Amino acid sequence: MAAIRNNIIYDTNARDKYIQGVKLLKNDFLRTGWPNTYDIFVIWHYNAMMTLTPQSSTSGRNAAHSGPAFLPWHRWMLVLLEYHLQRVLNDPNFGLPYWDWAADGELSPDQQLTAQIWADNCMGGSGSPVTTGPFAEESWQVNIEQGFAPGSFSPILVPTNRGLERSLGSDVNTLPTRSDVRTTVHLNEPNIVYDAFPWNRNSDGLRNGLEGWPNGPTMHNRIHVWMGGDMAPSTSPNDPVFYLNHCNVDRIWAGWQEIHSNPSYVPDAQASTRLRGHRLNDRLYRITASALFDPIYRGRVRPIDLLDISARYTYDTFSDLV
Repeated sequence: MAAIRNNIIYDTNARDKYIQGVKLLKNDFLRTGWPNTYDIFVIWHYNAMMTLTPQSSTSGRNAAHSGPAFLPWHRWMLVLLEYHLQRVLNDPNFGLPYWDWAADGELSPDQQLTAQIWADNCMGGSGSPVTTGPFAEESWQVNIEQGFAPGSFSPILVPTNRGLERSLGSDVNTLPTRSDVRTTVHLNEPNIVYDAFPWNRNSDGLRNGLEGWPNGPTMHNRIHVWMGGDMAPSTSPNDPVFYLNHCNVDRIWAGWQEIHSNPSYVPDAQASTRLRGHRLNDRLYRITASALFDPIYRGRVRPIDLLDISARYTYDTFSDLV
């Protein structure tokens, strides 16, 4: 049975189970000597961002961002997180909830700061550290973060032990709107394309529009910038809202696939080797092939394996995307 992913504002059971589940993962250890399961995802995301594709790239493209693999790589991440939440919750039907940030984008800038998602019974609000909601300092600790090597601007992972940080609306003051989402879903009609040369932040197509580089920060990127704090650096999964954002991004991609009758993923297998890691049949970046962490794909997943979600999960609606 496929899980159903619902809007976190309307599905309070999914909301409460999500909060419970991510806290359980913070105290879950798959193997002696490994970080907790939640932090493995943080490390995975950081390492993917630090892996340029190719290593000589000056375009900003890395193993999971600024290139075609952005959407399938994060879809894989969500599938695995959902699996581990189902495991620790002992609920095989649990579906990740999503945050429909475009609904909040219809509010005034001041109202966006107090939208329902930031309530005490949902994600809590701003702070350095956050002091409200289920991820207030006494309930949620950031264990590893992006730092910098001494005397260098080179980012590194460093251990820490502090509360979650957010600065909602500080760097940009508005979220994407319904119109922004619909414009992205219908980019280039009738010549719909997933991605295009030069396969980076300057590309045409759904992937780059949804990631949010053109005229940015827009769409997905704007959520990270609008939230600030722990959502800003490459260790952004430290904030559980990261997954609510990406679940909505995945929903928009899934809706785009349905609305436009599954346009082809590109680049295909015949594309330049400089695009390795982003082509249709390339293995996506992993940090472990252990079946403990990835019992679904065992680290051998490719974009082609992630184009059809119907067997694993569905979304409650795409009606707002049309």
